[in-house]
Amino acid sequence: MVDTLVPDGAGQGLAERVAAVVDGLPPGDQAQLGLLLGLFDSRLVNLLFTGRPGKFSAMDRGARERYLRSWALSRLNLRRSGFQALKRITAVTRYTATDEKGGNPTWAALQYPGPASPPPKTPKTIKPLAITQDLTLDCDVVVVGSGAGGGVVAGELARAGKHVVVLEKGAYLNEADFTQREGEMLARLYDAGGLLATKDLGLIILQGSCLGGGTVVNYTTSFHTPERIRESWAREHGLPHFTAPEFTVHLDAVAQRIHVNTDHARPSGRDRLLIQGLERCGWHHGLLPRDVQGCPQDDACGYCGYGCQRGAKRSTLVTYLQDAADHGATIVAGADVGRVIRERGRATGVEAVVRGPSAAVRLIVRAKTVVVAGGSIHSPALLLRSGIRHAELGRNLTLHPATAIFGLMDEPVRPWTGALQAHFSDQFADLRDGYGFKFETAPVHPSLAALAQPWDSGAGYRDAMTRLPNLTLVGILLRDRFGGRVTVNGTGAPVVDYALSAYDREHLWRAVQEASRLLEAVGAREILAPQAAVNAYRPAGGAAARARWLERVRSAGLGANQMLSVTFHQMGSCRMGGNRKSAVVDPENQVWDTPGLFVADASVFPSASGVNPMLTIMGIAHRAAAIIATQ
Repeated sequence: MVDTLVPDGAGQGLAERVAAVVDGLPPGDQAQLGLLLGLFDSRLVNLLFTGRPGKFSAMDRGARERYLRSWALSRLNLRRSGFQALKRITAVTRYTATDEKGGNPTWAALQYPGPASPPPKTPKTIKPLAITQDLTLDCDVVVVGSGAGGGVVAGELARAGKHVVVLEKGAYLNEADFTQREGEMLARLYDAGGLLATKDLGLIILQGSCLGGGTVVNYTTSFHTPERIRESWAREHGLPHFTAPEFTVHLDAVAQRIHVNTDHARPSGRDRLLIQGLERCGWHHGLLPRDVQGCPQDDACGYCGYGCQRGAKRSTLVTYLQDAADHGATIVAGADVGRVIRERGRATGVEAVVRGPSAAVRLIVRAKTVVVAGGSIHSPALLLRSGIRHAELGRNLTLHPATAIFGLMDEPVRPWTGALQAHFSDQFADLRDGYGFKFETAPVHPSLAALAQPWDSGAGYRDAMTRLPNLTLVGILLRDRFGGRVTVNGTGAPVVDYALSAYDREHLWRAVQEASRLLEAVGAREILAPQAAVNAYRPAGGAAARARWLERVRSAGLGANQMLSVTFHQMGSCRMGGNRKSAVVDPENQVWDTPGLFVADASVFPSASGVNPMLTIMGIAHRAAAIIATQ
């Protein structure tokens, strides 16, 4: 199987590396993958799907490739998702795993240099509490999660004199640990090693899982909450504070603390092409505000999705969590919180398991106030495990589905280099009722290329990957109107159900058309969609070539496992509102009818923000901390 998908990997022990990745998956995912592989070698299943009762393992290479293509392009999402699961694990492992010398045998053909610089010997200035045996702690406030929400709450409340305990599921890594090796950093900094996905695998969920959370790995984009969004939340959800000067004060305060500015927006090669295309089309573009200080904006900056070696990114790790530690907060890394403790209806603490060097131990934290800030996937799961019952809990999940259209340029772009993001376009941000899409860019390292490149044969896929140096992209960020849902499975782990609505799909279709038009304007010699089917065209063929390509793209589909779709922004599963029937959290961030239990992360968004949400999360958390500080 592995060698069919990605040839020439056997000599580098690829099958063993893939097996190790699978061994790290949750038990349920391992079982599903085992079942899938069993189906591939089932004579009965293959007779049903191919008309031939042979085993996959007994087929020659040509037959195996035809078999895999039939799964990739199937009308049944179950088969498409099975193919994508195997392709993602195998291809990403092949192009990101490193040997004992820190290299990868595929990089030379991709002209990819690997890490741009070694990590500096930066000392760790936060001293997490080491827990080696079962323990109970007492405090004023326990904060679950340390990202944009939890980090701000912890820093502000510790500064206000509260005894704060911060529990983070991920590890504590700093500049000295950021090796810029994709495989290693995906495994250590991202939830589920970057393999987390919706239930049907239709959307890859990329979110940080480390001390500092998403603020450590995000692309530094720091938009203030748009006025139209604030007005909508105030008007439609009974939240007048969003349009009051008070909320602007909170936004401005966090923007100042994390040094949001537009002085560090030097365009990368990707951004230069984006700007050129926008100008030639006569479309809007603007500078991206970024939370960086002293950022050199050189080639190494494109690696900061795996942690910023220079410490220029003003994540909560180097701002609010450092503030919390400096003011006496207790920080525990590797703490997986299982449930909120409630007594007589009031939240009084949490129970967690802490992974130690030799064993896992039990931690109980008793607190006057519990603040849940695990993000829009894990926060509702924690509340559900804790017995919180509300009809809207876990619902209204929005994901800002993101994809891209790629262009092959005559000259090298080296799309992994330069500032993470420097420019954007809101030309199509309001197509209907405030919903539409943004254009942005993002660094393209081998992992993203491996996910995006269509697969039709092992050799064809390998050859397509070698075009990486000349690739550019127009990133598409949808503001989705209709959302999904988070539930929990039998083990209490979150399960994400999400399907792109017909309303939102029409906006995606418009985005595909306009992105291809932009790439034509900058002279791309070939334009391709990241679909399961190989869909590309050469603009030299004129309007007819583009029209035929668009028809093929629409025919191949924009849905689950038909086109690559990723979410960097998860929002709304614990919606805030003034009506206890339609909202999980009240206007002061407290869970309705549960005193002492607050939620302060993107899960409280009443709807999708339409912009990269970090600063909005931080503003909401800053306000929540001010409320909690008075109690």
